[in-house]
Amino acid sequence: MSFLLCLLAITLIGIAGWGFMSVMAELAKSYPQEPIDTFSRRFEVEEFIWSSRAPAALRKQYIATQACAVPALLCLAALVWINEPHPGVRMLGTSVFCAISILAAVLLAWKTLRRGG
Repeated sequence: MSFLLCLLAITLIGIAGWGFMSVMAELAKSYPQEPIDTFSRRFEVEEFIWSSRAPAALRKQYIATQACAVPALLCLAALVWINEPHPGVRMLGTSVFCAISILAAVLLAWKTLRRGG
């Protein structure tokens, strides 16, 4: 069970990363002279994806792939719950992963509703 949860979490995190990098690649078309993976460009992704410059299909893909981070965090919470032998650490770790998952879901939903994704 732990192996499957770990595999699922890694896959979902990979999908979320792929979605982020596809936006980075689209954003790089605006700056052809700079390398694609500049640190400052990572902060431009959010502004770009919600602007009118980003294609609607890319925005929808970004929302779907970033939503994969939520179940990935829940898989990590389940892994902590299953594998941690100390009850206090088990509760703390599971609570932290669940809280981050809820926060990520709420932030993505808020951005999507607020900016019309």
